[in-house]
Amino acid sequence: MTLKVQVALGLKWQVISIAGRQLLSLVVFTTLARSLNPTDFGLAALVTVYLGFILMFIDQGIGVAIIQRQDLEPEHLDTAFWFNIGCALILFLGTILFAGEVAALYREPRLAPLLRWSSAGLVIGASSAIHSTLFVRAMNFRQPVLRGLIANIAGGAVGIGMALNGFGVWSLVGQQLAGETAAAIFLWSMSPFRPSMKFSLPHLRQLFGFSSSVFLTSVIWSFAIRIDQIVIGRFAGIASLGLYAIAAKIPNVATMAAQEPMASVSLPTLSRLQNDHARMREVICRGLELGAVISFAVFVGLAAVSSTLVPFLFGPRWAGASVLCALLSIYALVGTIGIFFYPAILATGGIGNAVWLNVVHIIGVAVACLVGIQFGVTSLVVGLILNGLVTSIPGLIFIRGRIGMSPLDYGKPCLAPAIASVFMFGIVRLIPILLPQSTWLAWILALEITAGAATYLGFLFMFRRQTLFRLIEMAGHSFGFSFKTNSGLPPLIED
Repeated sequence: MTLKVQVALGLKWQVISIAGRQLLSLVVFTTLARSLNPTDFGLAALVTVYLGFILMFIDQGIGVAIIQRQDLEPEHLDTAFWFNIGCALILFLGTILFAGEVAALYREPRLAPLLRWSSAGLVIGASSAIHSTLFVRAMNFRQPVLRGLIANIAGGAVGIGMALNGFGVWSLVGQQLAGETAAAIFLWSMSPFRPSMKFSLPHLRQLFGFSSSVFLTSVIWSFAIRIDQIVIGRFAGIASLGLYAIAAKIPNVATMAAQEPMASVSLPTLSRLQNDHARMREVICRGLELGAVISFAVFVGLAAVSSTLVPFLFGPRWAGASVLCALLSIYALVGTIGIFFYPAILATGGIGNAVWLNVVHIIGVAVACLVGIQFGVTSLVVGLILNGLVTSIPGLIFIRGRIGMSPLDYGKPCLAPAIASVFMFGIVRLIPILLPQSTWLAWILALEITAGAATYLGFLFMFRRQTLFRLIEMAGHSFGFSFKTNSGLPPLIED
């Protein structure tokens, strides 16, 4: 199977994942939001922050090392499996013992039992982590996508059922554990990998030769993407954190939709081109061109319709999250600027650059959060946006040093979509002003989406129609359609 076909199939299954897993997740979250209160979501957010951070200490970068390593032996996989299980058990027992101390930091005793029960998911997830990694290494994204769909269905059913029966915040814990269990069962049933009772220190050291730096990068990055919730929960209160969690849900789902397809195939794809920098630059440029068309439409569009979308989805009591939702959408857009930074750096062995890039980023995030929270949660998010723009500079410098791609060449594909999104934003914001205040939210939202899409696509059709044609061709190829749009442009990945 050629690299082009593998990338196309990977994108296909990631799109299916978005259409199924993320849409299902949003439906479940919306249902729960109408049943639970801000304090419930605040507590659940703290649990997620805790589990997401200590999860880094289970894998410790070994999954990435397995994907990147060219000569993989069975002993590598057996050792990685038992290492993950051992770390997960240690962290599970540690959470049981010290959950009270963690809850005391937030002066919230209700947090302790939630942490203890939720941490069982660490062991469940670790039991199938290597199975999932092997599918990604083989660029077989079908099974991980189905795994996500099954996890969301099982978890959503349990979570909604518990919420409707008055379990409150515990319904979110039930959702997580049910999803992890269903996902693990599916991966074990679909993967041929069965660990033997072997553990090899030499093979572990070989994996750690690459994974140790990846682990440090992951810890730094994990802390960076959660420090906002840590600071809000500690200084603004659990209820404010719950409002923030609601505001962040739609941008998070949009991030998965706009970035995950390309991000998921970028590391394995670029790793196979690690000795051909010219092709790497070409693939990155084409990927950015297509990614920017989608990302600017999605995130600027969300920022424009957030004042209508948030109360429509979650109910009028969550209307206060609209401004935060708009700002977090712009913050997510800033993240798309560097979507190829880490894959390109890691694929070429520049793990040291990746570590430094994360260090710079987390310092900026910490400053933005600690200073911004003094003026409110909104100011905190504005600080995050500014930090994202500033820290993209060293990323551009590193990628130029690794593969010779200039900042101008990297940013050029974003220019036309950026201009189109500005026009789209202006048109969308005019609609609520022109309509009567009594107009039904659903009608306002439908008009905003229609007008915004027409404006954005119309601009691109006039000035960048080749990019639209290439996007259509790539989508058709991914799903097995052999039609041409006469774009006159080469494919994203050549054979």
